[in-house]
Amino acid sequence: MDTSGTTAETESITGSGAQPIIAIPAADVVSLVQATEAHLDELATILQRQRVLSIQSANGTYSEEDRSAIQIEIDELTDEIDRIAEHASFNRMRMLTDASAEANVKAADELGMAPAEIKDPASLADAQASWTLRVHVGANTDEALAVNLFAANIQSLFAGEADAADAGQGEPLAEQRSIQASGLVNVMTVVDANSSIAKIDVALRSVTDQLSNLGAFQNRLESAIRSAGYTAEGLTANGAPEGGGTVVDGLTVEITMAES
Repeated sequence: MDTSGTTAETESITGSGAQPIIAIPAADVVSLVQATEAHLDELATILQRQRVLSIQSANGTYSEEDRSAIQIEIDELTDEIDRIAEHASFNRMRMLTDASAEANVKAADELGMAPAEIKDPASLADAQASWTLRVHVGANTDEALAVNLFAANIQSLFAGEADAADAGQGEPLAEQRSIQASGLVNVMTVVDANSSIAKIDVALRSVTDQLSNLGAFQNRLESAIRSAGYTAEGLTANGAPEGGGTVVDGLTVEITMAES
């Protein structure tokens, strides 16, 4: 299984008039989580670089020309954050953008699971979820786990700041850069660079908290896979008909894909 998630095992199943459903073996769900973590790791690296640059620019020994050069790199890194978030995908899932959140984010009581709860970290309570991933982990109704993935584009990581960045559209290029920088990560003055450190810290916390949440979910999912294996072994040992109780083989995730 490669991290693109596109193998013969992940064929679309489309019912009459229904949205396409992707059936993914549970081991491949682990690959999905790991792919998401890899993208988030890269975002964290970029934000760390922006933080280092902001600290440098907050040093009073830098000239205006020095800060202008730093701002150019800051802006390029900001664009790269958006590119990664918008293009990160796994088997047609764009898991780090909020573009299709309305169709793909579900409450626990909509998913058919008991107990009906999705445990999001308190630190992500105000974050924009992008996908709700439901994994069926047993042979019976409502035996499922679920986790929310969260958007990690600029609009989400710098919530409340990105709107200000849009204010410069239509202005001369130099003026656009000044207005946009003031809304996101601005290092053009010592004071602004100092403020940017705090903005970046908030964005970094959002990324690292999502990484922690996904890591915990992956551990729980791997435990469920092992538990299902024990159940299958017990059925076999007690004389279950061949092929009649292989819980592991039926451990899949169903993801409703919104029409694009």
